Amino acid sequence: MVFFTIFNNQNSQGGVGVKFSIKVVSLFIVFIFIAYALPLYLDNDERIAPTSSIARNEQTAIDENEGYPLPVTGYESYIGQSITAYTAKHGQPNRIGRAYDDSEWWVFGTNAADYIQIGVKEDVIRSLYILGSKIETGMYTIGMTQDNVLDEGYLARDFHLTVGDTPYELALSKQQKESTPLIQFENDSFVILLFDDVTKTVYGMYFLSNEALLDLEYYSVVSEKAYEVEHDDWERNMAADLENILQIKSILGILRERRGLTMFEESEELIIAANELMPSETDINDFTAAFTLSDQRIERKLVDVVPDRRTAFVFDDDCYSVPALFLKALQVDNVIFDDYLTRYAVTSNEHYQLILLSEQPIGPQITVESAAFSSYTTK
Repeated sequence: MVFFTIFNNQNSQGGVGVKFSIKVVSLFIVFIFIAYALPLYLDNDERIAPTSSIARNEQTAIDENEGYPLPVTGYESYIGQSITAYTAKHGQPNRIGRAYDDSEWWVFGTNAADYIQIGVKEDVIRSLYILGSKIETGMYTIGMTQDNVLDEGYLARDFHLTVGDTPYELALSKQQKESTPLIQFENDSFVILLFDDVTKTVYGMYFLSNEALLDLEYYSVVSEKAYEVEHDDWERNMAADLENILQIKSILGILRERRGLTMFEESEELIIAANELMPSETDINDFTAAFTLSDQRIERKLVDVVPDRRTAFVFDDDCYSVPALFLKALQVDNVIFDDYLTRYAVTSNEHYQLILLSEQPIGPQITVESAAFSSYTTK
């Protein structure tokens, strides 16, 4: 391109331009000859060095991926064991709650130091959701920085696992690798490390079996065979609704406590609004009712109920467990950490999880006891 520009500019000067052009062409030909001929005279080692360097880098990446799965050294050892093996060592739970898939939640602890909830099905541990900072979980612990985690080993983005006789492959997005990285262990278990996007430290850990990880529907399944969770078989379960509400309240409190924020207080107005927004049992079973609860409808309800206050909400229509809700909610918007929001209400069913938030009202406020959530009903 430069050659043609020079040639055209000089062409108006007659013979001088022609001679100049011939010289330029000659120099260009010499340059081309040198560029193509020079590698033939180089030593073979010099010519293949860059390729060898790339190969070494690729081999390093392969070796790091082959570091998985990791040996079992901590709480991942409970995956696949009987819940009695856990209680024999750690005592009895505070409560046992229902889940929508006929499994149970065994909840231990009450605060940021000792809280853990264990997913149990047919007496076998499928998952452990841990927020207690004093729980000795093993190689990875709450409070670790991202650098600490990297010191323990390579973080992969692709994983292979098997459920039954069917192999699956999972792929993490760049954001997931940074905020919710996945670690694989030798006993067909995983742990999701939950990072606080402000402190850049691990605030929680979620240990899961292969099947429980796929049931979570959080990471992308990229294998040829898709994995499907049969939600249609789940039955309406008021006990599971209440358990979800209790879990959301507990986890919100722990996360706010860890940030040093004001604890939420329940709001009678927001509780009424939440119950009015939640579709009835008849609507839930009606396909057309899938659209009865939406962001727009929630916004309108908040304006009607608390028109003079700043409000926010967390809503998901694709989460079937509370840990799944917080996995998604904390990646999208951290409104639960806004310090001016101090009032809340929570409602839940097998289709929807909803948290309504508002700032403190001006004037007297009616205090609502925790038992007020027992008034949550679906008609």
